[in-house]
Amino acid sequence: MTLAKSQPFEIPAPSPETAASTVSDRRGAATVWAGLGVLWLVVAAQALVRWGASPTEFAPAPILGPDVPAEWRLVALRALEVLSVGVLLGFLWFCVVRPWRQRGRLSLDGKFVLGGLVAFVADGFLNSNAYLFAWNSNNVNRGVWTSFLPFHGGGATTRYAESLLWGPPMYVYFCAGVAIVACRAVAPLRRRFPDLSNVALFSTIWVGEFVFDFVLENLIIRTTHGYAYAQTLGGATLWAGQLYQFPIYESILVATLGCLYTWMRMAALQDPDGLSPVERGFHRWRPALRGPVRTLAVIGFCSVATILIYHLPFNWLGLIGHSMAALPSYLRPG
Repeated sequence: MTLAKSQPFEIPAPSPETAASTVSDRRGAATVWAGLGVLWLVVAAQALVRWGASPTEFAPAPILGPDVPAEWRLVALRALEVLSVGVLLGFLWFCVVRPWRQRGRLSLDGKFVLGGLVAFVADGFLNSNAYLFAWNSNNVNRGVWTSFLPFHGGGATTRYAESLLWGPPMYVYFCAGVAIVACRAVAPLRRRFPDLSNVALFSTIWVGEFVFDFVLENLIIRTTHGYAYAQTLGGATLWAGQLYQFPIYESILVATLGCLYTWMRMAALQDPDGLSPVERGFHRWRPALRGPVRTLAVIGFCSVATILIYHLPFNWLGLIGHSMAALPSYLRPG
């Protein structure tokens, strides 16, 4: 009796169409990014609620004497606050409200704007261990929520004037704003330099964002005294030891963060479905939850990117630095 020779078990190769569909279905980690968004929303919400319920922390920071800012600087500070609120309202209207009214859903730009505002709560990390970032006590403020965030050092000050009017808009126009402008600049750059590589393109965008941050921040600091860099790494600081000392890594970090937003937006523009990388995989959720998952994923990206790319390096470089700014009393904590 002859036994049939056994054949090795083989998995049949899928057709190209099936393989592409399978790979597409497996791509993306929207659920992970959305989970990070939910996590940060919980951290931010508890910090803001506890801050608002605190009779000692939810109060304007004291204005210390004897130094008094010049009257024209106070006018410039109020002008900055008004202009910043106007810019933020413009972003909210054109990127959030109007697209929602027209299409019934948020655009990626709208998610960036909302994500930037949520990420602003991480601003409390600036001085969580030492007074690295000085705030003018004349800012419109209600103190700061830093003591209710994780990793706050017990001896770090909490009585300083976090700006509620010009602070949040910075997390929008330095991130979503520069991404929108940079993406609009890509087509003219490609037409002018058709052989421009992606590395050269993003290097050009990064330099532009670096210059934008450097010029705008120094203009604000020198005209309004709205804020200052109290403690920095001396070897990487311009005008070290002066009131206007400026750590060059500030513009490096802000430009890098803005470049990441730009890459995300460009990837979405080039995607056939208009999806940013962090939104891929949202289809695994039932239809009613897909919109919220996509929004939470972008919020997760904004929050994680802001903390990892900006706040962690800024704190580390500041804490190991010993260049102390000559601060007037109204820029010191109470």
